[in-house]
Amino acid sequence: MKPQTGAKDFFLYLGATIALYVSVTSFLTLIFAVLDKTLPMAGEYAGGSDGAIRTSIAALVIFLPALFLVSRVIARDLAVHPEKKDLWVRRTMIYLTLFLACLVIAIDLAVLVYRFLGAEDLSARFFLKVLFVMGAALETGRLYGYELSREPSVYRADMRARIWIVSVFAIGAVAAGVGFVGTPAENRAKNLDMTRVNDLSSIQGQLVYQQWENKGSLPVNLAALNDPISGFAVPTDPETATAYGYKKLSATSFELCAVFDAASDDIANPAAVPAYPVSAMSQNWSHAKGPVCFLRTIDPKLYKAAPVK
Repeated sequence: MKPQTGAKDFFLYLGATIALYVSVTSFLTLIFAVLDKTLPMAGEYAGGSDGAIRTSIAALVIFLPALFLVSRVIARDLAVHPEKKDLWVRRTMIYLTLFLACLVIAIDLAVLVYRFLGAEDLSARFFLKVLFVMGAALETGRLYGYELSREPSVYRADMRARIWIVSVFAIGAVAAGVGFVGTPAENRAKNLDMTRVNDLSSIQGQLVYQQWENKGSLPVNLAALNDPISGFAVPTDPETATAYGYKKLSATSFELCAVFDAASDDIANPAAVPAYPVSAMSQNWSHAKGPVCFLRTIDPKLYKAAPVK
């Protein structure tokens, strides 16, 4: 008598298959993003890499343990009910995975040959990506090919070792990704510093365009910038709510000060690939960690002051 597929069996195998595909895809996406940052091409910017790394890490740390957990439940169920080895849902999911693994290998080789014939991007980074895709597909095919043929009560020691190796690779990829995008504390510090830079830029705009150009002079303090009609209120530090530092140095010069939680990327890691083309504004607000003051001098020829009445 053929074993019947119950709802539990169907969703266990469906869940395992989805977890597998998401885990493999996330792992490769993470590896690709890390390689893009480690081995950048000339003139390339890594604007989308950080988001891809975070998304891949989030998916991998959830779906890979879920895959191991569901696979363990399935293995225990097979040991108790060996007749379930021939369930249609089990064989279908395994054959589908084997088919996709073979398809990925074929596409991977085709892309390699195409790039080789066209002499396009034959860099170490490209070959490493090809090898990782090939390795992931081969390892998936090997594990699921064994799963298809093994006896439910037997599990070879070398296959268990392969699962541990896969786990080590995944942990290494996650660690490398975190090393590039930073810890939650580091990202929080960067976001706060970005807000501080935006606040200082806004204050500077008010000083130059509203005070200097419209009134012909710089104010003694920042309180003069508050304007209930235009709705502008002088921002304060996003973390401590303290006022930003301001000092009028001369008729045409002033300085703005803030306390930063971390150094800006161009100072902290000058050799890193910038996320986007470096703009004049980002260079204009480069800062170290801690208290930093920015000296600004207004060019009267460039910024015409209103005549003093």
